[in-house]
Amino acid sequence: MNLTPVFNQYLRRTAIPKLEVRSLGDNSISYRWIVDEPDFAMPVRIGTKDHWQVIHPTTKLQTMKTDINIQILEAATDLYFIDVDKGAAVTPP
Repeated sequence: MNLTPVFNQYLRRTAIPKLEVRSLGDNSISYRWIVDEPDFAMPVRIGTKDHWQVIHPTTKLQTMKTDINIQILEAATDLYFIDVDKGAAVTPP
């Protein structure tokens, strides 16, 4: 795994990585990293405190099925120095 973009983001940029997560309304979510480094990719745990799952977001939008409500979905921010943005739901195309 090439960690250069991860180190560049944390050491050479001012903003910390932001995980953007949106509900698609059909038991799916979309997610991606909002960062300055174009090749940034860092796995992160999301879910609930009793049921984590590891996702592998990049700067490109990805989707996945989940039965966890976006309102209670969280990232394991005690393990990562990141921001999380769970903004308004997105209507699927």
